[in-house]
Amino acid sequence: MIEQLKQGFINNYNYEPKHYLDCGGRFEVLGNHTDHNHGICIAGTCSLKINAAVSPRKDKEVHFVSKGFKPFVITLDDLLIHPEEKETSQGLIRGIARYFDDHEYKIGGFDIYMESTIPAGAGVSSSAAFELLIAQIMNVLFNNQEIEKLYLCKAGHFAEREFFGKKCGLLDQIGVAYGGYTFIDFKNEGSPIIRNLQLDMTGYHFVVVNSGGSHADLSDMYSQIPMDMLSAAHKCGHDFLREGTIEEIEDKVNVLTASEFNRALHFYGENERVAKAIEEIENKNIKGLINLINQSRESSTNKLKNMYVNEIEGSPLEACNLIMGASNNEAAVKINGGGFAGSVVSLVPDTQLDNVVKAASARYGENNVHIISIRPNGPDFIKE
Repeated sequence: MIEQLKQGFINNYNYEPKHYLDCGGRFEVLGNHTDHNHGICIAGTCSLKINAAVSPRKDKEVHFVSKGFKPFVITLDDLLIHPEEKETSQGLIRGIARYFDDHEYKIGGFDIYMESTIPAGAGVSSSAAFELLIAQIMNVLFNNQEIEKLYLCKAGHFAEREFFGKKCGLLDQIGVAYGGYTFIDFKNEGSPIIRNLQLDMTGYHFVVVNSGGSHADLSDMYSQIPMDMLSAAHKCGHDFLREGTIEEIEDKVNVLTASEFNRALHFYGENERVAKAIEEIENKNIKGLINLINQSRESSTNKLKNMYVNEIEGSPLEACNLIMGASNNEAAVKINGGGFAGSVVSLVPDTQLDNVVKAASARYGENNVHIISIRPNGPDFIKE
């Protein structure tokens, strides 16, 4: 990979890069749409990754080349929000630089050549992987690698919310940054509890399946979920659902809208499932974890309602149903990320792995089915 990146960099900039870095994506084990209301969740860092060759510049220009995409140049002398950069890589880079500058970290320009092994629609948060990679590059080039992982996460989170325009929680960035399996408690969002988990995967594999569909026009639907949850919390006298109880929600059933009520119920149920999952993982009871993941899918279908938009055909719900049938109901499967379109993540016993892969590949194409391995570290120097 280093030789490939080196040649790509030289072809575009006519000199050799100084550093080679990569960053893996993330997938969600359990805890869907809980982070933005200070809930708890479990994430994994995966082997699908973004690779980059990079060198610092003497000015504040970022010259960006990514294989398969149109190159661009931006200057970090300007750190204001540009509306035309919404949902673009330019916006994310500028937003990360703005966060660093606001928090008195150093910024500068750089030349970068990038290649990704994260397929389009894989659902492993390529945006967060990109954000953490750019933040780590600025950390390496200009800050002597002294910025803590959590602040790199916050820089990416800030950029995605304010410059990219997606009102996400912090789960994706932390899932990318810490490596392995991670339990995250967002009760204090400014200082979340982050703990590594040892998940024994003997006899099982995670499989991510992209059911298709574009996320391009779904930002408003994503944003509506935390808005409904926050509205439910406010009607119960709280800032966030984590501060209240499910009993308070049930007492307000006549005050809340149907979506506020059901999505609040999902939040409390999902938090309880994550807490139980920690016990199952510590007890090496993977079948117990499978049961909880499947409960999460049912809650996403019936309460959160982020499993499809208008039709089940070609939706994450269809993919879930296909995987459960192909595995003889021995797998666990749930939405992976924001939902409505795109990918699902399944935990499949090895005895059913071929059946699941063949069935999903036949329906969605081999390029949309990914057996995921775990990456033990966050954004880092490439060592191969």
